[in-house]
Amino acid sequence: MTVQTFRTPRTATSRRSVTTATPVETAWLDVARIAAITAVVLLHSVAVVVTRDYTELGSATWWTANVVDSAVRWCVPVFIMISGALLLAPRREGLRSFYRRRFSRIGIPLVVWSAFYLSIDLFVEKWNDWPDALHRILAGQPSVHLYFLFVLAGLYALTPFLRVLTAHAPPRTLWWAAVLMTALGVADQAISDFSGIGEANAVTRFLPYVGYYLLGYLLRDTALTRRGVWAAGAVLVASVAATVGVVGATAVAQGEWTVQAAYAYDYLSPTVLAMSVALFLLFRPLTGRWRGLTAPDRDTTAARRRLRTLADLSFGVFLVHLILLRELRSFTGIPDHPAAMVATVLAQTVAVLAVSFLVTAVLRRIPGLRATV
Repeated sequence: MTVQTFRTPRTATSRRSVTTATPVETAWLDVARIAAITAVVLLHSVAVVVTRDYTELGSATWWTANVVDSAVRWCVPVFIMISGALLLAPRREGLRSFYRRRFSRIGIPLVVWSAFYLSIDLFVEKWNDWPDALHRILAGQPSVHLYFLFVLAGLYALTPFLRVLTAHAPPRTLWWAAVLMTALGVADQAISDFSGIGEANAVTRFLPYVGYYLLGYLLRDTALTRRGVWAAGAVLVASVAATVGVVGATAVAQGEWTVQAAYAYDYLSPTVLAMSVALFLLFRPLTGRWRGLTAPDRDTTAARRRLRTLADLSFGVFLVHLILLRELRSFTGIPDHPAAMVATVLAQTVAVLAVSFLVTAVLRRIPGLRATV
């Protein structure tokens, strides 16, 4: 989840806002960020049903959860592509300045929220497994979602050098680099899942995602024709359907939830790769239909300012939502009925998003805690 912001000159209408308005040309990226954080919360709401915590594998409820889960697996790849779109454009910025800005923004949240979630497990949940806590830190996954901060940190470390590539390499070379790195990431994921060889750690966790990072930069200015929009939509639908089918068939055939059954869910599986690229390309034309945000000849500063604010808060929402979701789920549970399950996870998603945005906005206003989100 990128923490990049665009700054535009302040006007009389924007001085009262915490953030400046989103430029018209990047409104679609902010819409994509808000959609992606919504998908992340929905994914974490429904995933426990797929992993059989609330229903039996192969039941109608399980298959329905599989469909919902498959439909939002694009969330993390799209976040990474947004980061690449915003950060990899060549610009004059020294190494010291870049690293100070980026790692002051990502480093404090990484330390604080890693300590927070590990403390919950150790002292509240009475987990009391200190060696495993250390292992999770070294593995770059102190909590189920915080691996993403280690991914961002690694990509940020590489960014100044990738900018040299984007500034001087011809487009053909950049495309070959993106295709090669993506292919290596896909191969790495498949080998890890099916053979058990290799395991990501805090230092290497970002490497398989370099391809997505480059693709975000390369695809940022791609404008689809009407035929291209329909083609991308067809790829999106087909890849979601393929994910549903592969996950369901594998899990039912094995009779249990395994790493191999979950492979098609992985962010570097071929089906998730296809749906992520397709949807990233679709956000621009779909947002273009929202004339209140994208028409340059209209006075839409207020609308784009609100969009900017929500997009900027998405990083904090990502950090805080999981603990809120855990607590809410402990009260509501999830019913073992397809329609009731969908209604429950959607309600949980809406409630957790609303509270997470509010909590993040409050933390942003507290001097000692502002840097944590």
